[in-house]
Formats: sequence, C-alpha cells, structure tokens
Amino acid sequence: VGIDVNLALTIYLKANVPDKVINCFLQKGETDKIVAYATRVNYRVDYSFMLQQLVRSNPQGALEFAKKLVSTETGQQLLDSSTILEIFMSVNLIREATAFLLEALKGNRKEEGFLQTKLLEINLLGGTPQVAEAILANEMFSHYDKPYIGRLCEQAGLFQRALEHYTDIADVKRVMANSSSLSPEFLLSFFGSISREVALEVLKDLLSRNIRQNLNIVVQVAIKYSDPLGPENLIKLFDDFKSFEGLFYYLGGVVNFSQSPLVHKKYIEAAARVGQFKEVERVCRDSNVYDPQEVKQLLIEAKLADPRPLIHVCDRFDFIDELTSYLYTNNLNKYIEVYVQKVSPAKTPQVVGKLLDLEGSEDFIKNLINSVGALCPVPELVEQVERRNRLRLLHPWLEARIAQGNTETATHNAIGKIYITLNRDPLQFLQNNQFYDPGVIGQFCEKLDPHLAFVAYKHAKGEKDTELIRVCQENGLYKDLARYLVEKQDLDLWTRVLKPEGFTEGEVEPPSRRYLLDQVVQTALPESKNPDEVSTTVKAFMQCDLPGELIELLERIVLQGSDFSNNKNLQNLLVLTAIRANKEKVVEYINRL
Repeated sequence: VGIDVNLALTIYLKANVPDKVINCFLQKGETDKIVAYATRVNYRVDYSFMLQQLVRSNPQGALEFAKKLVSTETGQQLLDSSTILEIFMSVNLIREATAFLLEALKGNRKEEGFLQTKLLEINLLGGTPQVAEAILANEMFSHYDKPYIGRLCEQAGLFQRALEHYTDIADVKRVMANSSSLSPEFLLSFFGSISREVALEVLKDLLSRNIRQNLNIVVQVAIKYSDPLGPENLIKLFDDFKSFEGLFYYLGGVVNFSQSPLVHKKYIEAAARVGQFKEVERVCRDSNVYDPQEVKQLLIEAKLADPRPLIHVCDRFDFIDELTSYLYTNNLNKYIEVYVQKVSPAKTPQVVGKLLDLEGSEDFIKNLINSVGALCPVPELVEQVERRNRLRLLHPWLEARIAQGNTETATHNAIGKIYITLNRDPLQFLQNNQFYDPGVIGQFCEKLDPHLAFVAYKHAKGEKDTELIRVCQENGLYKDLARYLVEKQDLDLWTRVLKPEGFTEGEVEPPSRRYLLDQVVQTALPESKNPDEVSTTVKAFMQCDLPGELIELLERIVLQGSDFSNNKNLQNLLVLTAIRANKEKVVEYINRL
C-alpha cells in the first residue's frame, strides 16, 4: 500500500476487503467514492469516526465527504447534520462548517430551525459577522431563533439586522441609540414595518436622546408616515420638545396636500417661529383649509413685524374691524394705507368706520379716503360715517367727487344731507339737483325741517306722493299740500286726500281735511292762473261729492274777484250747486251775477 495505493486498491476490491478499500480511498483523497462503495457492498462504516479523522488531515475533503453523508442517492442521511457540525466545530473549522450547513439547510425546513440558528451563531460569535450579514441579506432562512440572533447581531454591531429581528420596544429603542450607524433609507423602511404606538414611542426616544442629531430622520419619518401615525400625534411629539424647526420641516412636507385645519394652523405658527415669513404669508393667502378665527387670533398674538399674513386672513374672511384695530393700535398706519389703496379699496368704508370708533385722527382718515379716491364705494362709506354722526367729515371729498362729474345717487344723497345739516342753501339743492334720491333725503329732512322734506318728496314727481301727503298732514303743511294738489291736477290723488281709505261719508270730518280745504279755497286756487288747474280742482270736489265746499270755492273765485270771475261755466256751476245744496242763496247768486 505504501508503494502503490492504486494497485493495493485494485487488489482489495477484488479480494472484497471493504475496510482496506475505504482506507485506500481516504489515502487517495477520493472521499466522494467511499459512500457509494459502502452502500453498494452494504458495509457499515463508522462515518463519525472517519469524519473526525478526516477534518484534521484534509478539511476540504472532510467538507465534501460531509456533504455526501447528508445527500445520498437514496435520500438517506448517513450522519445527522448536528453531529457533523459538532465535528467541524471541535477543531474550529467555522468556514467549512458554514459551507456544510448552507448546503445541508438549503431546503429551509422548519425542523432545521436549530441548525439555522447555529449557522448564524457560529459566524456572529466566530469573528465573521459579514457572513451572517450576507446570509440574512439573502433571506435564506426563516425558522431560526430571531430574538436570540437579534441580540447577537446587536453585539456584533449589525444594528440594522438587529432591528429587523426585534419586536420588543425596549430592544428597538436600545438599538436606535446607534441611529447614526443606520442608513436613512433603512430607517424609513423600518418605521413602516412597526405599529403606530411603537413608532411614536421610538421617535420620542430618538428626540430625547439627541434632538440635534436625530431631528432630520424623525422629520423624514413623520413626513413619509404622516397619515398612518396621525398628524395630531406627530404635532404633539414636536410640540412636547418645543421643536418649531422640526414642526416646520415636517408640516412643510405635508401641508400642501393636507385637509386638516390643525396642520395648516400649526404650520403657520411654526413658520412664524422660525422666521419663514414668506411661507406664513403664502399659506395665509392661498390656503382654504385653516380655521380663519384661530389663525387670526394666532397672528394677532404673534405680533409679527410684517402684518401682511394677518392682512390676508382678515381681508379674505372679513375681519376688517379686528385688522384695523390691530394695525392702528400698533402704530402700523402705513399698512392701513397699503390695505385700502392696493389690497381692498372696496373695504375702505369698514376701515374708516373702525378708525372713527377708535377716535383716530381726522386728518389721517381724510387723507386715507382721498388716497383711495373714486375706488371707494360711496354708499357704504356714507353709511359708516353717518351711523357715527360724522358725515361732515366727507364734505370736501364728496364735493371733489361731484366736481369730477360723479352722478352716483349715494354721493349726492350724502352731500345733500351735509348741506341740509349745515343749512347751506338746502332749497337750492333740493329743487335743482337731479341725482339725489328724494325718498332718502325726504326721510332725512322730516325730523330736521318738514318743509324741506316736502320739497324733497315733491321733487320725486309723483313717486313719493304718499310720503308727501303724510308729512304735510303730520306737520300742518296744508298750504303746501293744497298748492301741490292744485298744481298736480290728478283726480286720483285728490280722491286719496279728500276721501282717504277707511273714511265713510257722514262721519265726523277729520280736522286735517277741513284745514286742507280752507287752504285750497283761500290760497291755492285763488293764486292759480291756469284754467286747467281750476277745472281739475272743481272736478275733484264734485267727484268727492263736496257741494258745500264747492260752493265756498266757487264763491271765492267767481264772486270775490279773480281771473275766472267772468267764466260762464263756473258761474252756472255755482248756481246749479246752490240749487242742489243751498237753495237760500240761489237768488242772491243770480242777482250778483
């Protein structure tokens, strides 16, 4: 054998000496043939002893031999994998043991969980953690002891793999203390694999350990998992650490897509705290999500050096009084000017009204109104100023508008009220101005001077006859009413006055009608030079069945000298009416005529 192993092998094979044959195979290093030969001749071999011998003299051969032992053609294991592992490890052949187990365990069977654990363990504890890292990265096994391997990974500095194996929050938080050694990509993915409660607790722990170092990754996680973790929870997390910077960057990543009023409000607050005023202004100007009342109050309390965000909120949601009060009391008058001149000229009236309430400088208010000019809506401005009994403040401004050709009714109503209040030739205005509203001015005049109210209503050319009649009757202006009725020549209007609705003939005559008839007979009709006026008045008396009053009227214009004394029709009417209503006077009338 020592001279020629091949010859010896041939002889032993022919002589059927199995133990010698196997010994020759070992000397030749042909271990792969041993299993096949022993199986063929049905020879029982002490494979354990043989492998123990082989690992010391030929580790690589031992590896190949071990593979054959667990992978025979019949599928039968000639030596169990655990025993083989112990033999390799008895001489600290970690590399060969690893190679063997990778081959033996490639089926990833549940019953082999212990060996999967041992494979990872020998590499993690044996100084080759990179091998364990590669095995875990390829996800080859799934039945090993994960908590145990997690602890070994942590001890070996494989923090990412440790986190993948831990489920207990204490373990996760402990490993996260080494977050600087973990890639941001992994951390982002990792937080997507744990529950909301655990994620929030870990994020809190990261900030409490080193907020400066960990803020960036916490923000990234918050942005990516904002909806699953809940914006309210994340906002509270940053608030608890008073991290407005973190809050700003987190909310900045979600605010444009969020429909939560709280997100928008807190973003505005955080942006203001970190000096990002352009963002404050942008969201205040463009967002339709935040609660206007809450954001307004937030900005008022913040007292920003630049109040434009507050201006946007108040302008959009009509908090003009609060805006004006804030700007004026904080000496930000230039922003009041900018607001009414460039932002919302139409809201100048509300601003002026509030400034008056604040007892603002008249010069400032006048200059403000003048700077807006024709863009300021007159009706609203007049209403605001008049409500506060400060209409005279607008005198120069209104006259300037009229001088520029303004024909707006509200403008002329306002200037008319000023002229009437100042007694500045009000009759000339009421009689000649064509643009005021007689109804508005008439009502304004009623308490100041009823006669001026009468003139204003008369200017309406019949549209305010009801108001005209009322003001005359209530204020004893019967002479004015009588002249108006005579001049108007309207039988229906005569009827409305002489026989008002609800009046029944035969009832006690109301004093107002008697006073009116006296003025018609004594003043209005005798003054008339127009035959149509006389004719219509006579017809009105006849239509209203007032024979006694008609006789008085005809006596006055026919018998007492007037332009119509010789009118035959009126003379005949006087006689006929007397025949009907006062026969005692018929002869007298005939003799006088």
